[in-house]
Amino acid sequence: MKQLLNIVLTALLMLPGVTEAQSMVGTTAAYFLGIEVGGRSVGMGGAHVASVNDATALFWNPGAATQVRGNQVLFVHSQWLAGTSFDYAAAVFHMGGAGTLGLSATVLDYGEMIHTTTEEPDGTGLTFGATDLAIGLTLARAMTDRFSIGGTAKFISQQIWHEQALSLALDVGTLYRTDFRGLTLGMSISNFGLPMRMTGSDLDHFYDIAPELYGNNGKIVSTLETGYYNLPLLFRAGLIIDLFRSDIMSLILAVDALHPNNNYESVNVGLEYALLKKFYIRAGQKALFLEDTEEGLTLGLGFHIPMRGMQVRFDYGFEYFGLLQDIQNFSLALSF
Repeated sequence: MKQLLNIVLTALLMLPGVTEAQSMVGTTAAYFLGIEVGGRSVGMGGAHVASVNDATALFWNPGAATQVRGNQVLFVHSQWLAGTSFDYAAAVFHMGGAGTLGLSATVLDYGEMIHTTTEEPDGTGLTFGATDLAIGLTLARAMTDRFSIGGTAKFISQQIWHEQALSLALDVGTLYRTDFRGLTLGMSISNFGLPMRMTGSDLDHFYDIAPELYGNNGKIVSTLETGYYNLPLLFRAGLIIDLFRSDIMSLILAVDALHPNNNYESVNVGLEYALLKKFYIRAGQKALFLEDTEEGLTLGLGFHIPMRGMQVRFDYGFEYFGLLQDIQNFSLALSF
């Protein structure tokens, strides 16, 4: 056990410096798949692959879905960058020996935009929209009382006016709990799937194959061919440990190391202080060791309200985004 912990800790410390390759920013499709979900996770700086304990596990680490207490439905809303709206919904159901079943849906709405052309730069009178969508089906299972594993199959769609790109992807995650100060190790691989390419009727146009010839057919129907773009593949490895714990209060530390295919490696760190297991204060730091990032300090609050036959949990997360607008994330979970 000690040897395993040494290996994981060494990997977390070394990961930010293992490569000097190009960052590859802006080279993948479906960026929305990397938008972090949940007020608790945002408040803790995105250090959540091992600390997740609600239905957002379907996003962070499918293997952790077994740790959700009872059946749970969860809703997340955030006003994302540039006036876009981000929503996430998930449900987790425990099925005894068959494992844990999860359903999730992610929507990023870009809002309504004005249609313009070179001839009419102020608008043609038409408007159009753009929407990103992902729907996931998760199955997780506790292999022992300490180790669990899970996977998610996802359908992904990106649409802008009459163009659409589709894909299928898999997420896989594991969770291992130890008996040392609540130490838990988590790992996940997200968005392993098929590349995406835009197709649609707006790519059809007329083409004159020989404009210098008089009398030829100047309206040959043709279609512009767009390129394929890979999904934003991401590997996470992290841990959570109790810095202090009693019957009244606790303080936990979470650390995640990230290895994406479209940026350099980085580390997220988060803290959570709990009082009476009902009130929570959180803080974190995102994108450590990552140059030229606008992400940074995060803060959060949480409330756990027991009700008759149900547990209600509200979480709020705030993220400072530098020159871009700050992000606020709200989540509501109902357990029964």
